[in-house]
Amino acid sequence: MHIIDSKDNSMTRRQALTGAMALALTMLAETGDGYAMEPKIAEAEPLGQPCRARNMHNAVLVQDKGTEWFVITNTNENFHMELLFIDAATNTGEVHRAPAGSGAWALQKLPNNQLAVGTYYDGMFMIFDVPTRKWVKTIKFPGEDYIWTFAIGKDGRLYGGTYPGGKLGALDLKTDAVEDLGAPSKAHDNLYLRYTSALPDGRIFCQFGFKKAETMIFDPGTRKFTPAPSEMQDLTSGVVWNGYFLAGNRAFRSPDLTTVSPLPFPAPDAANGAWVVEQKLTSGDTLILRQGRTFWRYRKGDVALTHFQDFPVTGMGAPMVMNAKGKMYGIRGQEYFTLSPADKAVKPITIPGETAPRGTHFLRIDDRGRLWGGPTFGQTLFYLDTKTKKATNTLTVSDHGGEVYDVAVVDGITYAVAYAGGELIRFDPSEKWDQIGHKNPRTIARFGPDYIRPNAGLSVGDDGKLYSGWLAAYSAFGGLLAITDPKTGDSEKFKDPLGAFGINGLAPIGEEFVLMGTTTYGNGLGYQKDVPARLGLWEKATGKTVFVHDFPGANGVGTIVYDPASGIAAFLVDGIGLQRFDTRKREIVPSPTITINGGCLVHHGTGFLYAADDALFTLDPSSGKTALGGRAPAKIEKLAFGGPDSAAYVACGVDMYRIRI
Repeated sequence: MHIIDSKDNSMTRRQALTGAMALALTMLAETGDGYAMEPKIAEAEPLGQPCRARNMHNAVLVQDKGTEWFVITNTNENFHMELLFIDAATNTGEVHRAPAGSGAWALQKLPNNQLAVGTYYDGMFMIFDVPTRKWVKTIKFPGEDYIWTFAIGKDGRLYGGTYPGGKLGALDLKTDAVEDLGAPSKAHDNLYLRYTSALPDGRIFCQFGFKKAETMIFDPGTRKFTPAPSEMQDLTSGVVWNGYFLAGNRAFRSPDLTTVSPLPFPAPDAANGAWVVEQKLTSGDTLILRQGRTFWRYRKGDVALTHFQDFPVTGMGAPMVMNAKGKMYGIRGQEYFTLSPADKAVKPITIPGETAPRGTHFLRIDDRGRLWGGPTFGQTLFYLDTKTKKATNTLTVSDHGGEVYDVAVVDGITYAVAYAGGELIRFDPSEKWDQIGHKNPRTIARFGPDYIRPNAGLSVGDDGKLYSGWLAAYSAFGGLLAITDPKTGDSEKFKDPLGAFGINGLAPIGEEFVLMGTTTYGNGLGYQKDVPARLGLWEKATGKTVFVHDFPGANGVGTIVYDPASGIAAFLVDGIGLQRFDTRKREIVPSPTITINGGCLVHHGTGFLYAADDALFTLDPSSGKTALGGRAPAKIEKLAFGGPDSAAYVACGVDMYRIRI
């Protein structure tokens, strides 16, 4: 089961460790009551650290000793977030790893050539000194996991919005004191204060979500929140230009925030399409508007708009900052680019500097001995040749940000399901890479924007089709079962097959049924209260469930695997552990009392294989007997089984191992 907006919410490490230790001790003591010891425990063979990818969120330009540096925040969950410094003139780079944080959306330039960074998953304010290249302050926002965005208030303090408290916090840059200013939108069960923007008079514009979107304004002088004007309630953020607050295609006068009409600048011809203020590129007295791929510039005193630039990069690429000469800097996936006013083309360049290893979001082994995975966020894949131990990391596989949740390999072709665009992607490793041209990899089916998170992963049915299960978009509860023809991309879509719940796990059962599990989670909404997670056997011919079992108190049922020989399926239930279901008798059958952390459960040729802490156990589908089959050097976080050598493959942090059971 994949856990959302957290490193691991399904079970604490202490619970998992306790469960594994208890099981191991029980197995040592028992000799004839369902447990059996293997005569020899398999050893783990190191396969390296193959997952190498960046996940970049925000950027600024800084000057230091005559050099212009493009500075980007980069994610690394295992070794802390990084600031990447790029000198585009020489294509050289520096990597400055932080003392905390997994990643950072919030990045703000401060006086004295310093940078403020706001992190996740630990909710830290951090200060980096550019001239000395040192992290000089690390300050916790108590109780919060994310600091999303920054704004400087009229009192000189640094303001940031949080998750999961949906709070506004302020850091005094002189005293390092953090003030919790509360969660005025908590009455609407909003978990996020994702966007904060400075108004022209130094008040803070705050957009809360996602249960009920609400926009409020905080005044550092009165220390009070007030609702934003009704005409601003649909906005998320804005930028100050020439004394006005600009957002979308509108301008607001300060301080009363009334809509300015006519606009205080000339607008592009609407006949050529909709236009918006480019907030990241607008600053001081320079206004940048974007209309499709065309950028327009306007400065106070100009008579008309200046056609500034046509943007040639397709897909996810976008300019993030611009210098005084009009040179733009941006990123596209794992690459960066620059674009000057005279340029007619852009060639993305691999970002210089070391790429640190990362953990993998999933793990699969194909019949050709390639081990597949990909990072949590970064939207890339890696595949490792388990014979040569050579690893290949791809560039971005999608025009959307997010990550690949799972893959299935059919006849050498890799199919991937990805958040946040809700895509099913086809990739042939033997063909020439052309993602920008949408040739290889390419999206063959889309389930977004209504369904975006493929929690249930991807499975291949006996009919040769691809089965995927999805969660609804932000602000909605619900799920989707999709059955896709890999050759054509044609998909059958079944909304809410087990009710208005996200699909958290699935397994095709022959050609007639699909066994599915639900989650009570909704994107941006958290978990539903007093609602049980559910297991359901769903019939394809009728589109109805023929069996339903609820698990009161559990938030999710997932990681479902099926053994066709016995007709038994195994699955994991949050807070309960491993369970078995007889698909022929259509009943839950007794299972060993095993608490498992995460989604480490796979089919193992003649049965099931699961991981508890650092131990691998086999489970006989019919009898429920278990046996200790191997150990890894550390806690097993991801597990796969198969390949030409029929071995287990495990991920322990950033390290991969093969264990021959």
